[in-house]
Amino acid sequence: MNDSVLVKLDQLFDKLKTASDGDDWNTVRGLVAQIASLVKVDEKPLPEEPKERGFYVTANDGRLLLKDIDDDWSARTWDDCSANHMWNGNRQYAKWPTVCETLPPEAFPLKRVNTGSDDD
Repeated sequence: MNDSVLVKLDQLFDKLKTASDGDDWNTVRGLVAQIASLVKVDEKPLPEEPKERGFYVTANDGRLLLKDIDDDWSARTWDDCSANHMWNGNRQYAKWPTVCETLPPEAFPLKRVNTGSDDD
């Protein structure tokens, strides 16, 4: 947020306090709407989910993931069994939104791994 937005917000909050102290609820509603328009939540869309089933690696650390026939994702690590249950709730499988919540932004985009098999 830049300084001019912060100055505007400060002014609006001063007006909001005055209006609420005076029970001027029409003004309060208008000021809240102005504040909401200045304060935009920086929601970023989820990274695009790969469409094909198969193996993928993360961009940051090369973690191997599998997208199965049910569009479920699992971590495929053989050296640490606990990493196979890495999703929320210590689950082995997750849907795409959970994958995006669990992995850091640097993990995306995922890169498809060609295993040389028609089954991947």
